[in-house]
Formats: sequence, C-alpha cells, structure tokens
Amino acid sequence: MIEISDISKDKIYRLRNLWEKLNKLHYEDSIYFEDFYESFTFDKRIEALMKIGDENLKISVIGEGQRFLGYCISSVDGENGEIVSIYVDEELRDRGFGKELMNRHVAWLKEMGCANIRAAVSFGHDSVIDFYHRMGFYERIVYFELRD
Repeated sequence: MIEISDISKDKIYRLRNLWEKLNKLHYEDSIYFEDFYESFTFDKRIEALMKIGDENLKISVIGEGQRFLGYCISSVDGENGEIVSIYVDEELRDRGFGKELMNRHVAWLKEMGCANIRAAVSFGHDSVIDFYHRMGFYERIVYFELRD
C-alpha cells in the first residue's frame, strides 16, 4: 500500500537515495553548472535544513512499507514559504503523487501564514515546468549567477 506521511527531521537521512537521483537529473539537465551538481552532496544539501526549527520544516514522504518512493520538503521563514525540494520516483510519476505532495505543502505553508510561497527550479530542468504551472507556480524572476 502506497501512502503519504510526514516524517521528522531526524529521519531525513532516509531520503539520501531519492535526493541523489534528483541531483543526478539536475546534473544531466544543467547547461552551465554541471560541476556544481557533480560536487553537491546530500550532506551539504541538508546542512542548512538541519538548522531550521522543527516547527518551520515539513517533510513528507511517499512510502510503500519501509521503502520511500518520493518526498517533498518545505520551509517557513517569517511570511516566506518555500517548496525546498520535491521528487517522485519514475515508477510513480503521472499518478497524482507529486500533485498531492504539493497540495499538502502549499496548504501547510498557507496555514503557517506565508504570504509568499516559492519554489526554485534548476535552469535546464525543463521537464518539470508544466507541472509547476499546473500547480499554480509561475516564473517571476530569473536569477543569474556569476560563473568563475
């Protein structure tokens, strides 16, 4: 039975394999920053998340027994909410799980009083743009980063 549930921050390490799959997609899709994704580790990524208070962090997983097949992580900083990371394994895509995760997290961010809710998508990772549009997220600003 596949279920969506929330987990505590101390169990975030169980998401390593899924996060690494997402990072690999970012690496493959990256146009300018492959070197960043090549050296970006799970431990580096969660370092900042571990500093967020438990009350300002939501971690949901799609699970089948003890096996995780997807996740969504969101955070709150005052009136600003962010979908920090979302991933659904290929075998579950196009079955509504990503939509359900997003709906739950957007609802939570609104309950937390967030007036601004954002999600960042790595440049070149175009395959997810339509999903974000369907979820009500649209491009507002494009950030550029100096490449050394």
